[in-house]
Amino acid sequence: MSDTSNEEIERRLRELEGSGGNTRSGGPNRPNPVVAILGVIVLCGLGAAAYLALQDDPEVPMPTATPDEFQTDGGDFGAIEPFVPAPAPEPEVVVVEAPPAEPNAELLAQLAALQAEIEAIRNAPEPVVEEDTAAADAIEALTAQISALQASSENAQSAFQEELSARDRQLRQLRLDLDAARLEAQNRPPAPIPSGPTEEELAERERQRLLAAEEAERQRRLRENEAARIAELERRRAEEAAFQQARIDSPTIAFGGGDGGGEGGLEDRIFSEGADFVFNGARPAQVSQAEVIANPSNTVPQGTMIQAVLETAIDSSSPGQVRATISEDVHSFDGARTLIPRGARLIGRYRSGASVGEQRVTVGWDRIILPSNQSVTISSFGGDELGRSGVTGFVDNRARQRFGGSALISLISGGTDAAAGSINSRAGSDVASDVGDDFRNASRGALSDQLSLGPVIYVDQGATISVMVDRDLEIF
Repeated sequence: MSDTSNEEIERRLRELEGSGGNTRSGGPNRPNPVVAILGVIVLCGLGAAAYLALQDDPEVPMPTATPDEFQTDGGDFGAIEPFVPAPAPEPEVVVVEAPPAEPNAELLAQLAALQAEIEAIRNAPEPVVEEDTAAADAIEALTAQISALQASSENAQSAFQEELSARDRQLRQLRLDLDAARLEAQNRPPAPIPSGPTEEELAERERQRLLAAEEAERQRRLRENEAARIAELERRRAEEAAFQQARIDSPTIAFGGGDGGGEGGLEDRIFSEGADFVFNGARPAQVSQAEVIANPSNTVPQGTMIQAVLETAIDSSSPGQVRATISEDVHSFDGARTLIPRGARLIGRYRSGASVGEQRVTVGWDRIILPSNQSVTISSFGGDELGRSGVTGFVDNRARQRFGGSALISLISGGTDAAAGSINSRAGSDVASDVGDDFRNASRGALSDQLSLGPVIYVDQGATISVMVDRDLEIF
């Protein structure tokens, strides 16, 4: 469209130019200013039309909803009329006339009996209350005692008050005397020699006297206690001496005659070793006095068995520490309390170097750690679940180490002997024999060491053990 408009404008311009040339024949062609102005105006209009044609269509705005004003009347949800329920219908009362109840003969009889009892109680004479003279006498005696106690208390209080008043008067008199003495001392001219001790010196002397009296009383009590203790010791010593003398004089005790001579000595020599053990091995039995367990509820007595389970494995090739966990509660002597609960730990040690033929490793338990943050020291042997001393497990006798080396040494010795026998020359045979002898002498020590190797005992963790308490344990 724009191209066609441009061609039309150019054609019109040519026509205008042609028409102007025809009017001015014979002279040069001059541009007409009117035509130029018109052309410029036309070009501007065409440019504006082209610009408007090339512009995109204006976007039509999308219609949107506009919010309505919120209703401010009423409550939060606007003016909502409250719901008024319809009035409930009034219940219809139906009067049903009940038939007259028939009287119950049993109830009537009970009512008659109760009325008769009430009448009997009303008509009964009033009981005569006998006067209890014993209670009245006791009350009068107690009243008299209370009066006497009150009187004695009042007398004691009055005496105490009088004593306090007298002491106050004495103190006031002493203060007055002291003031008078001070005034007299102030008015008196100074003397070259002091007349007596001052008040501070008197107080210090009184304090020293009281301290000396207290010390003397304490020393007296100490002497009395020491004398009582010595007397008690002498009494016990005399009782012990009398008891020992009674034992010596008793005909039921026989002493072994090891120092006798003559026929007695000959009989001792004739007796065999077993008979000597039976007849001469006896010793006078020692007598120990029974002791009372002071706190049976807090005491685990000696000999109590503690069942436990190993937490760490044992290898007897080298010594070390071992730990176990107690698996059963240990109760007090009277069974009232659980002193060592399950879960407490045992700390101990085991010994290495088992001898040939041994099948148990020696374990010593030193300490019990309780869950209540208490620790108890013991010195007990460890045993198996039946209480036998020592703990057993897998026993490695080390037969390969013990007999393998000896077999190798024997083969080498036999080989040297065979080599010496196969050599024809005497010198070579002697050399081979000497080499075999030297080898046997050198290997004899190694062979003895190999044969003296002890077994190694392995005890796995989780093995059941037991510990016998070696002393009385007091646990609070």
